[in-house]
Amino acid sequence: MNNFFIRFVDACLKLLMIVALLIPLRGIAGEGELLLERFLSQTRTLSAAFQQTLRADDGFVMQQSEGRFYLSRPGKFRWDYEKPYQQQIVSDGDKVYIYDVDLQQVTVQQQNAALSNTPMALMQDKATLADTYNVQELDSRDGVYRLKLISKKGDGDFNGIVVGVDKTGLRFLQLKDQFNQVTDIVFDALQTNSKLQSGLFEFAPPEGVDVFGGG
Repeated sequence: MNNFFIRFVDACLKLLMIVALLIPLRGIAGEGELLLERFLSQTRTLSAAFQQTLRADDGFVMQQSEGRFYLSRPGKFRWDYEKPYQQQIVSDGDKVYIYDVDLQQVTVQQQNAALSNTPMALMQDKATLADTYNVQELDSRDGVYRLKLISKKGDGDFNGIVVGVDKTGLRFLQLKDQFNQVTDIVFDALQTNSKLQSGLFEFAPPEGVDVFGGG
């Protein structure tokens, strides 16, 4: 099972890979912050390929995976992990389903409390950037701006959150967890505001699999 996302979803239910309807940012924003605001405020649906790399604090690559990500605001998302192992993480706006194909196991968790004060809350239109994070622009290269998001509450599950945006939209997401492990999620072949099949965000446990949770 994808160990990072088990920790990721578990921590959120107390983030794969930022897309929300924001209130106007207060104060003067830099170019990167304005690009992020525009991307978040204008995006209703998103589909993209992604590559995810998990590194230990010494830089050792612990895990690499890839698949596709889908988002439909408000409240619905889907991560389809295709390599090296098959796994699905589906949110229907109410519950989050984590299906490990190899283990034939589904874990069901309530979504509401899961995603507060996390990047996924922004992605799902359940939080605003200005209210939740202080934004610090780091640098830019080849038109891609890196921005650090710092939780205003100081109680997030990640020690560091960095996003990359350009004129086309979201390019990458970097998360540093409490174990100082760093997860990079790089998005490619983005399509925004295209029609997505509603069935993408529906999940019924396959017959014969073990189901845990659901309350």
